[in-house]
Amino acid sequence: MALKRWNVLEYDKETAKQLMDTCDVDAVTAILLTSRGMTDAEQIASFFSEDYLCIDPFTLPDMDLAVERIGIAMDSGEKIAIFGDFDCDGVTATALLYSYLRACGSDVSYYIPDRNKEGYGLNKAAVRAFKEQGVQLIITVDNGISALDEVALANELGIDVVVTDHHMQGSVLPEAVAVVNPHRNDSECEYEDWAGVGVAFKLVSALAGSEEEILEEYADLICIGTIADIVPVLGENRYLIKKGLELINDTGRLGIAALKGVAGVGSKQLTAGDIAFLISPRINAAGRISSAGKAVELLITEDAETAIRLAEEINDCNAKRIQIENEMLETACEMLAEESYLRDRVIVLCAEGWNSGIAGIVASKICERYGKPTIIIADTGAPVLKGSCRSLNGFNIFEALSACCDSLVQFGGHTLAAGLSIQKEKVDDFRELINDYAAKMFRYMPVGEINIDFKINPASISLDTLHSINLFQPFGMGNAKPVFGVFNAKVISVTPIGGNKHIKLTLAKKDTTFSAIYFGKSTTSVPFRKGDMVDVALNIEKNEYYGKTTVSLFLKGIRYSGFSDDTMVGGLRVYENFMRDETNRKEIDYIRTNRDNIAQIYRFLRDNNGWKFSEEELYMQLKPVIMNYSQMRLSLAIMIELGLVIDDKNLGRLDLPMETNKVNIQDSKLYQKMDRLSQTL
Repeated sequence: MALKRWNVLEYDKETAKQLMDTCDVDAVTAILLTSRGMTDAEQIASFFSEDYLCIDPFTLPDMDLAVERIGIAMDSGEKIAIFGDFDCDGVTATALLYSYLRACGSDVSYYIPDRNKEGYGLNKAAVRAFKEQGVQLIITVDNGISALDEVALANELGIDVVVTDHHMQGSVLPEAVAVVNPHRNDSECEYEDWAGVGVAFKLVSALAGSEEEILEEYADLICIGTIADIVPVLGENRYLIKKGLELINDTGRLGIAALKGVAGVGSKQLTAGDIAFLISPRINAAGRISSAGKAVELLITEDAETAIRLAEEINDCNAKRIQIENEMLETACEMLAEESYLRDRVIVLCAEGWNSGIAGIVASKICERYGKPTIIIADTGAPVLKGSCRSLNGFNIFEALSACCDSLVQFGGHTLAAGLSIQKEKVDDFRELINDYAAKMFRYMPVGEINIDFKINPASISLDTLHSINLFQPFGMGNAKPVFGVFNAKVISVTPIGGNKHIKLTLAKKDTTFSAIYFGKSTTSVPFRKGDMVDVALNIEKNEYYGKTTVSLFLKGIRYSGFSDDTMVGGLRVYENFMRDETNRKEIDYIRTNRDNIAQIYRFLRDNNGWKFSEEELYMQLKPVIMNYSQMRLSLAIMIELGLVIDDKNLGRLDLPMETNKVNIQDSKLYQKMDRLSQTL
């Protein structure tokens, strides 16, 4: 996994004490509020309130024009076509707007483009098809802000277009009757964080003249799409998700009940996390593997048998999605075994046979695993390829694509996630261009972080702690599930569970012993052993078993105690700059290594029969450490170059060869490069 900086959030103890009195909350709640910057009593009351005054939909730009034009179409019986998107946000937005207009008696249809054949957004072929069908008004949901040529074509053909979208605006707006988007440059709306389904909700609320009435009927759809699109769970979004969860867990529509059934959670009271991991991926899978239209049909059907059939088909799509995802991820990691890709600031991978519908998931996992902005491009054999982008906080991928727009056919998205279309022959040029942009903007790229709300004494963890945490639900972007830190704990045991797919660590801090589950980790994938002193970052969650409620702990991260993340992150940056030929005088003095460093690493690998964990964990095992992290990385690279160490990428191991000839480290090209730079810089 990528090296991450552990960031313990700061809070003022006196302010927390005051909140306990003024807001009548316990210590854990007060500290969580303070560490998240919520110290105003009115703000806190609003955050915890079950009531929320929704923002006037007419404060969104062009909402009055949209309502006027759609109202004319509804009253005069014009043919209306909704053009949606194939992801969960677009599917729920389509289902919401279609269901409302149909209930009003409108002549309405919907269309979702094929992800692989048509790609994202309004297209000219669809516009022409609408003309042949006699459509007089197109309403886009979750797309349209960049459809300049497509809207122009619709205008030529005599079709009006109302755009509703939430993606970032380019330099020019489409010439539609109305462009309803809170991210418009000229928007004066006080809130802008809605998902596409949230903007559709504001449109329907404006048409109906009542937001509460619309929420009573459609809050479940709004909730699912909002969670799926990873928008901030604050302000109105928080309220919309709360209302939606109530509806989902009460009666719910037939399609959602069927989805819960195939997901194995038919009777469970779902949380936002359950929606994110169990429901949304299945809706998304329909558009990734088959047709997103199935998902819309599932969400609007009023027939129980149809709902069950579609849910089962979509569940099969999800299983297929997982299989393809694993295959693509394996191929991507094999490509990244080539060192040159990992030297890049931005990872850009393209391979034949990849599924463009799965590219975003793989990009997200590569970004998380390697700690770099990642772009996955699917080479389907077509002249124009499609790709998905994921990024880290601090690197705006939309701005990066904007800077490289001349090499792209089309692009759009948000700060941390985006999509693009590119001609096949321009992929290599684009890789170079976006990395040049990153180098210009950042000498040192942003790194991932584990944000810890505060350090906690494990002896104090109880059901009361869990109650305090649950006050902050629903969790999501901008309102993350609280993470707690326990530092300088001793490892008592590491036990495999679930067939060694996961592990349970038993730890001790002073006189308190506690256990935590580390999902997705096996006893062979972590180096921690009995007696090690570690720091852990963990979530505290509820566990219900046969009617009994207990507290369960789940690890978000673990590291050896006593090491500075900043020092190691800095060392990694210096090493990467050296390998990219971007070293300056200060950095070459810092990274310069020697024979003693190489000898220490060699002895450790010899005494431990090699190493099968990360370089960071190797560094923390070198005791006493006589070098900094960049020196260790360079020393290791020199040893691999000279054949002193075998780097088995397939097995993820560092091994010593069976036989070694005597070598001179000065024969290493990396060592020579270091010497040369030391003399010339």
